[in-house]
Amino acid sequence: MESGSELPSEVICFQILARLPVKSLMRFKCVCKSWSSLNRNPSFVNAHRNFHRNNHTQLLLTTWDEAMLQQTFFSIQIKQGSPTLVIRLLNLPTPPTKNGERLYNALSVNGLVCLYLSDKVFPNRTDHNHPVRILNPCTRESIILPHDSPAYSAIHLTHHFGFSPLTNEYKVLQVKRFQPLNSIEDMSFMFKIFKLGTSSWRRIEVDLNDLPFDLLKCQFDRRSVCAHGAIHWMHASTQNIIAVFNLKDERFRAIPLPEDYNYGIHGINNTLGDIVELDGCLALIGDRHLMQQNMMELWILKDYENQVWVKETITFPFYWGDLGYPVPLYTIHTGELLLQSSRLLRQDPAQAKVFFYNMESKSFRSEIVSPWLRLSDHLRLKLLVGCGGDSIVPLR
Repeated sequence: MESGSELPSEVICFQILARLPVKSLMRFKCVCKSWSSLNRNPSFVNAHRNFHRNNHTQLLLTTWDEAMLQQTFFSIQIKQGSPTLVIRLLNLPTPPTKNGERLYNALSVNGLVCLYLSDKVFPNRTDHNHPVRILNPCTRESIILPHDSPAYSAIHLTHHFGFSPLTNEYKVLQVKRFQPLNSIEDMSFMFKIFKLGTSSWRRIEVDLNDLPFDLLKCQFDRRSVCAHGAIHWMHASTQNIIAVFNLKDERFRAIPLPEDYNYGIHGINNTLGDIVELDGCLALIGDRHLMQQNMMELWILKDYENQVWVKETITFPFYWGDLGYPVPLYTIHTGELLLQSSRLLRQDPAQAKVFFYNMESKSFRSEIVSPWLRLSDHLRLKLLVGCGGDSIVPLR
């Protein structure tokens, strides 16, 4: 290279800037106009994600102060297998309740998090009196989605978060199950989409008579899973299928369960759901009979297009219930499975842990996170989601 010559802008952006951590990148946005809009360039966002996805994992944890009715959210960075950095993200008030707790739940895609307050009975249904939020734990940016008051009775409201790599769009799917006011008609459904970067919900038309499954049997009130540009739910019927919503064409379809999996036999009916995402693959958790022996089976959809499932078995070296009945949640950058309990754990504040499972060595390990959180005795801790690596996606 000649003396005084400049590096091509493409090299600077995609080989140098894309390697920077989020904090440094955000600081350099003020250098020039082209740098200020890098996080709106899908190619640059993908390059940044690819450089950082194997370096560390962000975990989103929450504590609940029952006396103060306040929920606090923390991001903990897992690097080289151990917690290294904790960031307090935000505090949200929680409503008073006579029995149990009503807390915000979370869904995560590519480092972005969708937060919604659970309703009074079902933890994965949304309380329609409280807004849904999108949070970027890395930039600490958050937005409140537009709130529309329900004009229906007996409403069941759920929200599901996903990303389409074909369109580079993040979308929230809102599912309302309702009975129209002053009507004796059967329950019906309404579907709306909020696309990140827009300012309003958009209703989508779904022909209920043209669907390949019964919507009433679709487990919308369980946690959904986004993979391969689609959102997935278990379908509680004898059809032995998974319900799928494609985020590109916004249409429903179904994929078959593995031949040796029967939901009525193998489904564990976990509050979190029986379907998870592991290292980009769909996976099914089962079965409840084996879990009484502290064992868990996983059916992993290794080839999505050709429907090739592989079965794995996990044997717990301890009583499953002692840890709050944890199930696989996420695959961290080391390749280990992160385990999640369905409830807040009343742990010794000095010994609050997260648990990991290595599928290759078939071994468990745990890491204490409380020294980083400085938990007090009256707080309760819950792991919400694994957020992957850094995200620079803007929310507005």
